[in-house]
Amino acid sequence: MPLSRRRFSALPLAACLPLPGHANAYPDKPVRLVMPFPAGGMGDILARHLATDLAKLWGQPVVVDNRAGASGMIGNEHVARSAPDGSTLLLGISQLALAPSLYPKMAYDVEKDFVPLARVADAVSVFVTNDARIGSVKDYVALARANPDRLSYGTYGAGTSAHIFAEIFNRANGIRTVHVPYKGAAPLINDLLAGHVTLSFTDLASPLPHILSGRLKAYAVTGTRRAPLLPEVPTFAELGHAGLDVPGWYALFAPAKTPPETVRRIREGVAQVLQAPETQARLTQLGLLPVVEQPAAFEQRLRDDMAYWKKAITENNIRLD
Repeated sequence: MPLSRRRFSALPLAACLPLPGHANAYPDKPVRLVMPFPAGGMGDILARHLATDLAKLWGQPVVVDNRAGASGMIGNEHVARSAPDGSTLLLGISQLALAPSLYPKMAYDVEKDFVPLARVADAVSVFVTNDARIGSVKDYVALARANPDRLSYGTYGAGTSAHIFAEIFNRANGIRTVHVPYKGAAPLINDLLAGHVTLSFTDLASPLPHILSGRLKAYAVTGTRRAPLLPEVPTFAELGHAGLDVPGWYALFAPAKTPPETVRRIREGVAQVLQAPETQARLTQLGLLPVVEQPAAFEQRLRDDMAYWKKAITENNIRLD
């Protein structure tokens, strides 16, 4: 059954424009930008860039607040329960779209408790390893089949898109490997380099310096197109592996019932920042794909992704118990 279009707090394109006479009404105090994952990862880096740019534009401090835990749900819930006055925003990831299908008893409702403001950037997950036995994705499949439950893969937590991608890949190829969840990028990359975990489906930025130096090897990326910073690395679809072509994203959300004029002001500011050539160049260098779109397009994307993840999780019988 298609998801209802009426549950999100949709606003027309005019909502992106400032209200006459209210250009300086928001923000009139510091803004907290909640990042529901630890400092040092891709989301944290992106949040700090956005905070700096928005603070310059708005003339008010924008402070990044890392509230990590429970695969992002602690930070998400905090924002959902915050005052709907624009003083607390969420830089969410695509895990928001898949979580309802994995955690039916979450403390918040993605559709009812948030206003989707703007998709900021798309991101790919990269298949990366330090295992000398693995020279390709095909080698990995063969090695895993010969050693069931002996190889491991690391992610930033159970229920993240990387975790689901890995399980979809495992089931499609008839292999069994061990999931090792980490609390952040630094410990995961350190264990990859040390060989304590076989491979990872991780964001591109975290392992990129080690990929470029040759200490880690990247063999495939999720999504529909190759990453500009690794043009020689194919997508999983190019290698014949289906079900891994939905890119992840980073997007801004506000608590439900945030006043329409505040939503306008936020969307206008974010669009202005994202359209700046220097911002687009900076995000590209981080391995991200900058996105500038109308609010309705993101609202539709969120509905589509929720339907995609529900189907993928159900068909692959993915559970966390």
